Amino acid sequence: MDRAVIFSVGFCILVVLVVPSVLVRGCDFKIEPREQAAGPGIKVFVVATGKMVEMPLDEYVRGVVAAEMPASFGTEALKAQAVAARTFAVKRMRQFGGPGCAAHPGADVCTDHLHCQAWISDDELRKRLSYLEYYAYARKIASAVESTSGKIVTYQGKPIEAYYHAASGGSTDNSEDVWREAVPYLRAVSTEFEAREPSFQQRVEFTIDELEKKLGVKLRQRKVRTYKVAGKDVQVVAEERMDRPIEVLSASRAGRVKDIRIGDKIFSGYSLREILGLRSTKLTYQVVGDKVYFITTGYGHGVGMSQYGAQAMAQAGKTYVDILKHYYKGTEVTSFAGLAPRQ
Repeated sequence: MDRAVIFSVGFCILVVLVVPSVLVRGCDFKIEPREQAAGPGIKVFVVATGKMVEMPLDEYVRGVVAAEMPASFGTEALKAQAVAARTFAVKRMRQFGGPGCAAHPGADVCTDHLHCQAWISDDELRKRLSYLEYYAYARKIASAVESTSGKIVTYQGKPIEAYYHAASGGSTDNSEDVWREAVPYLRAVSTEFEAREPSFQQRVEFTIDELEKKLGVKLRQRKVRTYKVAGKDVQVVAEERMDRPIEVLSASRAGRVKDIRIGDKIFSGYSLREILGLRSTKLTYQVVGDKVYFITTGYGHGVGMSQYGAQAMAQAGKTYVDILKHYYKGTEVTSFAGLAPRQ
């Protein structure tokens, strides 16, 4: 009986732990791009290490897809993300006439998602996942990148600014509603597919004091109140909360705040989101006593491709080309091979 128990435990350990390890590490499994699909070299400033690294373009794109989109998403959604990420990079690569990364001279892009695109190495992906997850997801990501190798999104023959975000909350916005500049292919879209997105609704609480400090505003004002005391008028001066401490001045058709007054200052919705760390500018607010509540819907700036919208379209049978042309109006999916390298 004891031998049977020991055998069973040993067998389980072999199947659950040893075999996956042999499959993944014993075979030295790594996701390497096909040589003919690697693309030109791109200079990447890796923020985590503080070093500049030059790598094949598709290796960089693999790292962006791994960092920016859940690998559990559908294949066509991952392909759309790969093409968007590649387009974003090519638009900035100096060998194609791009400006490079303004924050890190000498680099084409960096790995700060607030400035360029998020990126993780293959080793970092391996650390984040179990053996079997790594095998499945890394291969899935590599396949999405390799099958779209060389493909970018263009408008009138030039790479676009391929902006994207997590979830639009039902509708994307025109670029000028967020960043003031009108871009012809970054137009608001709303379809039945986006209704399947998660709302990502969030309620964030601040005290009046916290909001004043974070924004550098005054939400209180001096008020003089008169009281009768022993038959005489007595005036009391005190600082009290403004009657209307917050006011939305303008909003997009999709409901994202464009301009908002808080206390004695006016903020763009975009800057308010950045300062307060809100998920979205698609927001409402409540002022209750000494508390201010911001209720947001969606996740991200709301311009360009919605990643969860892309997933909904993929689940509905749409191709990556369908997805990209839906979110980037009037564009084409073509090869960057036709772009003239800078001499």
